[in-house]
Amino acid sequence: MRDIEKIRKAVSETLSRDFSQVRVLDIRINEDVDSDGEEMLRIDVIFDGSPKDVDARKLSGFVRSLRPRLDQLRESALPLMSFISAADDRHLRRARA
Repeated sequence: MRDIEKIRKAVSETLSRDFSQVRVLDIRINEDVDSDGEEMLRIDVIFDGSPKDVDARKLSGFVRSLRPRLDQLRESALPLMSFISAADDRHLRRARA
C-alpha cells in the first residue's frame, strides 16, 4: 500500500524548491490505472495566482525533478501532473456540482 502523505510531502518539497515564487494551496493525489494497465498517480497542484504566473518550461520538466524523490519512496507509479489555478479549480468544482 502506498503512503499518499509521503508522496504529498515529496511533491510539496520539490515544488518549494522549483517554484518558490508560487503559493501552493493544495496537492490532491488520486491513484489510477492507465489504458495499458500501469499504475499512475494523478497529482493536481492547486496554486494561488494565474497560469501566466508559472513558467511553462519548468512545469513541463517537473516530473523529471519529482521522479528521484518518488524513487526514494520506492514509488513506481507514473505521476501525471496538473497545475490548476485556484480560480480554475473553483470553476471546475461548480461545474461538477
